[in-house]
Amino acid sequence: MSSVVLTRIAPDQSSEINALILRSKAHWGYDAAMMATMEQVLRLDEDAAKAGRAVAGWFEDLAVGIAQVSEPYEDGRGSAMELDLLFIAPEAIGTGLGRRLYGWALDQARACEVDRLDILSDPNARRFYAAMGASYVEDRPSDAIPGRTLPWLEHRIR
Repeated sequence: MSSVVLTRIAPDQSSEINALILRSKAHWGYDAAMMATMEQVLRLDEDAAKAGRAVAGWFEDLAVGIAQVSEPYEDGRGSAMELDLLFIAPEAIGTGLGRRLYGWALDQARACEVDRLDILSDPNARRFYAAMGASYVEDRPSDAIPGRTLPWLEHRIR
């Protein structure tokens, strides 16, 4: 998969991107109830795609990766963007595509001159983000699954 091309996402590609997100999430063995919830909450933000805040990785005509960032925001710890989505097709895990998509997200954060990229991670992805240079901050409650906590990480930009 060395010939994966990163491109902006066209409006007619959103259903394929949403299917990729669910395929990637299902790779971790979540049960049907969890996946039904994820189908409702893990979706491409079409406004973000139109604004250029989302990019997909394509191998030939197949979507194999997605990254999406939020608009910049300010909080008590400075300026930030959130990594809203980063998903890799199971067959593309280990190819370097995740690193490329994460690099794209960091480039977006640098271009917006924010202090950090915030990441609310799936527990299975925490090691990946740490390997990319993100630091664990704390566990936070999931908005989608009562009683579930997720690791919150940040990647300092400046």
